Amino acid sequence: MIEITPLENEAFGAVLSGVTTGQALSADDIEQIKDALAEHTAVVINDLDEDPAWLLTLGRGFGPLQPHILDQYHHPMSSEMSIITANMGNQESRTTAKPAGAFWHSDQSYLAHPSDAIMLYSTHVPTDGGDTMVANTRLAYEALSDDMKARIDGLTGIHRYGYRGGGAITNLNEEQKKKTPDVEHPVVRTHPRTGKKILYVNPGFTMSIKGMPQDESDALLEELFEHELKPEFRYTHKWSPRQLIILDNRQSMHCAVAGYSEPMRKLRMIVGCTDAEILAA
Repeated sequence: MIEITPLENEAFGAVLSGVTTGQALSADDIEQIKDALAEHTAVVINDLDEDPAWLLTLGRGFGPLQPHILDQYHHPMSSEMSIITANMGNQESRTTAKPAGAFWHSDQSYLAHPSDAIMLYSTHVPTDGGDTMVANTRLAYEALSDDMKARIDGLTGIHRYGYRGGGAITNLNEEQKKKTPDVEHPVVRTHPRTGKKILYVNPGFTMSIKGMPQDESDALLEELFEHELKPEFRYTHKWSPRQLIILDNRQSMHCAVAGYSEPMRKLRMIVGCTDAEILAA
């Protein structure tokens, strides 16, 4: 039986117990986890063995798994899983100036069919840092003034891979660039599972507001980014080994915290888009 316990002293998030790699999850279990994710935005499952096959089965239960555009970091078992590492001293390790994801972003908002969720499993955790910060963009939208809600209603954001990732971005080769043209998404989305509205812009990939003068677009986006990142909408996850965190990409953005020197390694799966409204567009 899966038990859901909200995180103490946090604005959102929950721990799920009763889940082990020694037991297959039923369809009902998957639906319960999906409901928990939609309600809590971030869910944590502790003490899971490193079992890529089990993790892939869990991920596929959420929807189609989307291989990351950086195919050089795909897991040898499946392109549906990628490896994120730093300071491991092997060919898996990234060579960017900052660790992968060390900027605020929502995974794959730069694709026409953006990701529903991301799953991260820790195999190596540095003792000198390496936290992951998460911001809840549903809570951020709900806290906007009525005037701001009216102002951004119907606006469209333009998203681009690596727009403001700085030293944490791995540059794309020419073939990868062809697969990632600029895309458009509503500034305000509706969550398909809850029906609640979400602020869908992020500093890493949202570059402008369609049809708006650049200076006005920049000012509006900076105001929205500053609002999204207020402490009351944030949760900082401190990792332990053998831990899985699932983030709802539709109503959150996240940032890996840089500055550690010890080995870090995570397995990542990205759940593709299942939002019928987006897929039909």
